[in-house]
Amino acid sequence: MGKFAVIDIGSNTIRLVVYENLERAPYVIFNEKVFCSLGRGVSETGFMREKSITKAAKTLRRFSILLIKMNVTNYRTVATSAVRDADNGKMFVNHIKDVSGLDIHVLSGAEEARLSGQGVICALPRAMGIIGDLGGGSLELATVYDKEVSNESTLPLGPLQLQDLEGNRVSSVKQKIDGHFTSMFWLRDRQNEKFYAVGGSWRTLARIHMIETKYPLINMHNYVIPVTEITELASRISKMSKIELEQYRPHISAKRIKTLSLAAMVLSRLLKVINPSKFIVSVFGVREGLLYNQMEPNIRKQDSLITSCHQVAQMTGRFPEHGERLYEWIDCLFDDESLDHKRLRLAICILSDVGWRGHPEYRAEKVVSETLYGRLGGLNHSDSSLIAMSLYTCYGGLSHNVPQVETAKILLSKEDTKYAKKIGLALRFAQRISGGTSDGLKVVKLVKDNTALTLLVEPDMLDLVNDVVEKRFKKLAKFLELDDNISS
Repeated sequence: MGKFAVIDIGSNTIRLVVYENLERAPYVIFNEKVFCSLGRGVSETGFMREKSITKAAKTLRRFSILLIKMNVTNYRTVATSAVRDADNGKMFVNHIKDVSGLDIHVLSGAEEARLSGQGVICALPRAMGIIGDLGGGSLELATVYDKEVSNESTLPLGPLQLQDLEGNRVSSVKQKIDGHFTSMFWLRDRQNEKFYAVGGSWRTLARIHMIETKYPLINMHNYVIPVTEITELASRISKMSKIELEQYRPHISAKRIKTLSLAAMVLSRLLKVINPSKFIVSVFGVREGLLYNQMEPNIRKQDSLITSCHQVAQMTGRFPEHGERLYEWIDCLFDDESLDHKRLRLAICILSDVGWRGHPEYRAEKVVSETLYGRLGGLNHSDSSLIAMSLYTCYGGLSHNVPQVETAKILLSKEDTKYAKKIGLALRFAQRISGGTSDGLKVVKLVKDNTALTLLVEPDMLDLVNDVVEKRFKKLAKFLELDDNISS
């Protein structure tokens, strides 16, 4: 299955993203964006500016050349609000075809909203609530439920629509925003639901929140911000001038600063209308919606986390097929798990062998970094931390002064910290007695009751139990507050 690419011609930026394949959790192998501001002035004049078109044409010629050089033949080129709304939009599409050979599909507002919703579903299959995707020229809204998108809507509330040609706010901007939200009858009926925020401007607000709260990670995907805090932040940023926003440099680009206060105002007014139960940042949107649509139906049904774990294990593990067997072998230790924890434990078991190619002295720290800062699908930050700390224990990690270990610990509750260590100790023992192989687990079995943890070993296989194995077994039993017993 070959590469797949998306060229996204937005009102503010044009981006090329190339994916390794069309599997459930494909890696991004190229990602570039260029600020062209096609949408600036469209609401005021009805036309995209010549200098924006010239820059866009040059950017798109570059992207078309890169696709050829990368041998990418399966790709989609889409345009959103600016090209859709401008009187010279059709001319632009024809011009780009002439100079680059790219066929542009201009998305309707409903299509854009649906693709944004599908992008969120691609990343978070169990997402339920309202999605809002703020671009430079428009705001797309929809609802997601049971992997379906509905109530697809579009509003002309992108920051470039709320500025004049010089970048100043248009008059009565707050009333204009509120007027559009008042017309959205379905929106007023969706109180107290989760809200999934999509789009670069709202991710920038999330970045500011991370800076101000000294949050230990910088990965914004599935970043959850308390509703009271994002409401206060959006309101505060919406009142700031460009000079005041300079305090956030270099964390925010100069291009983003030009529109940030208006993006914050749109969010502030929207939050007032929907009063969400939770605010969640999604870095997946229209582009990933296009990717999701290109996948085969059986691929879309797969769990993105488990698929991405298998990919990592295949690339870096010694025995990549061993994960499911480990999961079953230690299952008796986890009789009170939630479904979410079962899923995470399976992921951990699949990944339990991936650190072996690292230097022995640094394996534990290395596997924490790669898990905590990696791109495993379908995880929030506490999930990533739980996986990281489980693997840290599995690899015998001892140095709790390592920054990435401290970061993972901060993001975990006491209960999940204990759960992570339990999995790690169980896997550390299982990997040692089996030599990391499925066949090694077939001759031994764990049995747990209310008082003891017993290791049953086939009579002619007792030599598998040496001092190291026995030590790890006793450590696991002690952690479980059980007596240890080895029997044939």
